[in-house]
Amino acid sequence: MNHVPEAEWVAYLADKIPEALKIEYENHLYSCDKCLSAYMEAMEKEEFGPDIEGFDIAGPVMDSISRLKEGPVEGEKQLRKEKSLRTITRHYLIAAGFTILLMAGGVFQSLTEYVDSVESISEKETQSLTDGLIDKTFNWMDTIEKKNKEGFRNE
Repeated sequence: MNHVPEAEWVAYLADKIPEALKIEYENHLYSCDKCLSAYMEAMEKEEFGPDIEGFDIAGPVMDSISRLKEGPVEGEKQLRKEKSLRTITRHYLIAAGFTILLMAGGVFQSLTEYVDSVESISEKETQSLTDGLIDKTFNWMDTIEKKNKEGFRNE
């Protein structure tokens, strides 16, 4: 068999040749290095070539950049401002609704009670070591004094 031209390999890859010819080309690839390299080149062109070469990306990108530099049209600015105001109002109303529900449910009342109990516990725990020793000493001295007074009364 003669060497298969690259155009035929492109047709083979595009599945535009008869099945019998495909089998013949495939069998030829096993024995011919030149056709194998032509087949590989056709694969590369099929994979990267025609789609990228015909696509103009610069035009749409430059149009987008020029539109961004110009800024939004006056009508678009007004529309964005209205949407923003509606969104802010909606969020405010949702927050106010949740606040009312939480107040009606007593969540804030129980929360303040909890905070008060935590503060009283923390005040007890924050007593310094010196204050604790002084308190214990005074209590000890008071008990001794009471025992002495009781002892004098009994005599």
